[in-house]
Amino acid sequence: MHRRTALVLLVLFFPWEDACAKAGADSLHLNVTMPAPKDQWFARDKADHFMVSAFLTGCAYYAAQKEARLSESAGKNFAVGFSLSLGIFKEVYDGLSGKGNASFKDLGADALGTGLGYLMCTIGTK
Repeated sequence: MHRRTALVLLVLFFPWEDACAKAGADSLHLNVTMPAPKDQWFARDKADHFMVSAFLTGCAYYAAQKEARLSESAGKNFAVGFSLSLGIFKEVYDGLSGKGNASFKDLGADALGTGLGYLMCTIGTK
């Protein structure tokens, strides 16, 4: 398993609340909803996550190809990693800040949008 894949799985599935409670770190409480009643799969928020992730993937791929002059495969890898990292960061921020609720459904929409962006980059290079 690649290190990045292991890191993503750790962030997504690590029992953060239990670990924080055992460590006595109340200030690191994650407010993760599994799922909240308002957190529906087909909502505007999910469409926003989907489209922004696809857009970020395309922009990052363009920047990697044209500005950084990375190879095609390295550019795609960078674009996917960049987009997914921002999605994960946003959900962790929501959970830690208390300004929102972290949602695995949002991460799912991010992953689907990143997949669409990757597909568009692949189609566009042929």
